[in-house]
Amino acid sequence: MEGTNKTASQVKRDAAIYGCVECGRCVGVCPMAQMYKTFSIVMSPRGIIKRALMGEDLLHDKNLWYCTECNAGTDVCPQGVSCRDLIRGMRNIALREGAVDRIRVCAHCGDRFVAVPVEDFVISRLAGEVPRVLELLKVCPACRRNVYVIRNA
Repeated sequence: MEGTNKTASQVKRDAAIYGCVECGRCVGVCPMAQMYKTFSIVMSPRGIIKRALMGEDLLHDKNLWYCTECNAGTDVCPQGVSCRDLIRGMRNIALREGAVDRIRVCAHCGDRFVAVPVEDFVISRLAGEVPRVLELLKVCPACRRNVYVIRNA
């Protein structure tokens, strides 16, 4: 995994979060709003960035694991803030420091990830397709997106 030895300060700096002007464009394009009935500011890109700026503990925050890593928020950010890089970096630190439970290893790429927050969503969206659901729950968010797109193309 790239950047697995970074500190939280390095991750924040590299993701350029200090340039955030809280415009909300990242929230406007975030697919999680359509994915999760419980979507709120705390799980949104803006919410994650704001808590990182405030120095809050993201490593133990379940909201860190909802992101699909689509990069849509970064693509529209006028300041070049990379919420995806912030989330990936903080996830890596959480995994490295053992701050999370129920860690899985991606069947496709071998990266470690936490699937707990997305399990209900995947199961609800693919109800009745048990083999596909189980397959998608064995892969990390990046690989899951690729597998889902390929299967539904």
